[in-house]
Amino acid sequence: MFKRSYNRAVLRIRLETVTPLLIRAGDAGLTPTAADLACVRTHHARNGSTVFIPGSSLKGVLRSAAEATVRGRRFKDIEGACDPVDHNKSCGKEPARSGSTQRERLLSHEVHRQQCLACRVFGSLRMKGRTGIRDLFPWSDSTDVEPRLKPGGENHLRANRVEVRNGVAIDRITGSVKIGPFDQELVPAGVCFFGDISIENYQAWQLGLLAQSFAEVNDGFAQLGSSKSRGLGVAKLEVESILHEQAALDKRTPMGVGMLASQQEGKEYALLPDAVLADSEGVIHGLSRRFLVTDATALRAWLEGGLTALGSLQ
Repeated sequence: MFKRSYNRAVLRIRLETVTPLLIRAGDAGLTPTAADLACVRTHHARNGSTVFIPGSSLKGVLRSAAEATVRGRRFKDIEGACDPVDHNKSCGKEPARSGSTQRERLLSHEVHRQQCLACRVFGSLRMKGRTGIRDLFPWSDSTDVEPRLKPGGENHLRANRVEVRNGVAIDRITGSVKIGPFDQELVPAGVCFFGDISIENYQAWQLGLLAQSFAEVNDGFAQLGSSKSRGLGVAKLEVESILHEQAALDKRTPMGVGMLASQQEGKEYALLPDAVLADSEGVIHGLSRRFLVTDATALRAWLEGGLTALGSLQ
């Protein structure tokens, strides 16, 4: 979107399963004893084969939650969420030249101006999103965590000690078994996963929309994985730290990109009103000014500041 980097942040998150979780693998492979519905797994270079939460799975949940929150509303004359099913109303629609069947190639700021709030955060077929969500693993690489949360600790072992639950699909007309019996693997409740969410060139309201999605997960309105109607996939999501960087200029407090970019660029990209993220001066780190937030009260203030910025757009 931008030719240069104005600000960026990495949110370290912790997700704990409240009920068992099943994020299904594409197939069960060639193992004859494998469950019919197996958990997705990957081979970690240091810690071997393990269950994990793909970043794409969590991103889909957060995006759906965000879209449900803002759909049908307008924010400073910008639509909250487009309809991805209706191609003519989707932000991913390629514009056609008037009187021609050829597609018109727009400049990046022209594309950005046409995006809804949700697509400005998570991206569309025409524009990369501001947010990237990385895979979550059942261990923390931090040095100051308790031993059970480190690689090879109790949490890591419990996550891979999956439960097996039997089930059937009932035909609603005849009342008899339609599919099954089948068995499915489940990551047990009480297991923690750790990962990162990165944001680049973001505005305060975009952090607020992410915080709104986190609240949807924590309140139980948004669930992860398969068999959600059967009670699976309820989780709690907590932000453990925020690492924010911006250019080390005369701006000493952390700000959204709308306050860091030039007025001309803000007008070209149709940036929404922005805000200061927190009252802090940070430290110089090379060419950037870095802000590391780990205190629970300060983290809550950052997220609430984003929510306030989001609410002010209505």
